Amino acid sequence: MPRAGRGPLPLRPLLILSAAVALTLAGPDADSDGADSVGVLAEDKFLYFAYGSNLLARRLLILNPTAKRFGVGQLRDYRLDFSTPPSKRWGGAPATVVPDPGEDVWGAIWSLDMKDRDNLDEQEGVGTGWYRVFNATVLTPAGGSVRCRCYMMGVVPAKVSEAERPAERQPSLVYKQVVLAGAAESGLPADYIARLRAVRDNGSPGVDPPVTLESLQQQQLQEAQSTVAAPVAPAAR
Repeated sequence: MPRAGRGPLPLRPLLILSAAVALTLAGPDADSDGADSVGVLAEDKFLYFAYGSNLLARRLLILNPTAKRFGVGQLRDYRLDFSTPPSKRWGGAPATVVPDPGEDVWGAIWSLDMKDRDNLDEQEGVGTGWYRVFNATVLTPAGGSVRCRCYMMGVVPAKVSEAERPAERQPSLVYKQVVLAGAAESGLPADYIARLRAVRDNGSPGVDPPVTLESLQQQQLQEAQSTVAAPVAPAAR
């Protein structure tokens, strides 16, 4: 995807973070090693950077009821991509971020209670190796930066243009629609939303019957209450 401008981030009155919280959290970037401390904001809270379906509040709150919007931010030197294996629930390739100098990804910054961290990791399939945790340094519209818990897929996709994106690496139509709805709800920049809209999708409405947030909520709550230990493919952010 073509990158956005690299100049100062646009200021938005409703999204400017106070100086008390818009400080850079200590510690180097990290992967899943030391994941317990990634994105820790306070003793009982952590920050999470969402760039896919968890941009949408209704989606994130299914299994993470303490999530509250903290603002928006830009992850520089990463690109948004879509990788395999596909999500069975959504019927297409899930989103991921990939280190790529000069590129950028916009997303929502969420504050969550520490008690939801395991729920988020489970949703992202960390235990099965679907995604891994890393420490993201996210730039804020106020001009500062924050460290956030973030996830990238274990399978790193090769860079391709949208015209060259193979079918197995295309998100489903319904997944793309949720991402776009979340991007608008989060207040991401209009030019970035246009980039999301330009992503090639496979036209799929998801599983049969088509996936909806309501059906996804019911399915995930049932899985959370189940005693069956067999891993399932996560719905992807």
